[in-house]
Amino acid sequence: MEIQLRAVTRQNFDDITDLRLLDHQRDYIASNSYSIAQASFYPEMQARAIYAGEDLVGFLMYVDLKLEGQPGEFGVWRLMVDLLHQGKGYGRKALQVALAEIRARGGVRKIWISYQPDNTRAKDLYASMGFVETDLDEDGEMNAVLEL
Repeated sequence: MEIQLRAVTRQNFDDITDLRLLDHQRDYIASNSYSIAQASFYPEMQARAIYAGEDLVGFLMYVDLKLEGQPGEFGVWRLMVDLLHQGKGYGRKALQVALAEIRARGGVRKIWISYQPDNTRAKDLYASMGFVETDLDEDGEMNAVLEL
């Protein structure tokens, strides 16, 4: 199944905010509604709906870090797949598409991602894609970087 990242629009907004996680995953990530609101105030943030064919399956957001004094660096700040669609490889493929979208901007040197240290699924996924753990941030999340 082809995975696409699409813009968040008036037409898919409600469906994106209705996406759900398993109970134990809720503490791992900010809500989609908060993320979309955040992206509406910060043009360096890109909110994306994840589609498998015509089915909405998840949400992703990345940010250009140049305004934080890190030109050529991006962060993937959100990645979630609805509980009904987990375990199908959609998260991996969506991240691959997002990394390609970020790289296409040109001049990208590093892409950062962070996750809760006890989120072993995220840790294994990101490591398999070349992300290398660096340190814990002030919120206790593990930071990992993909150097290009």
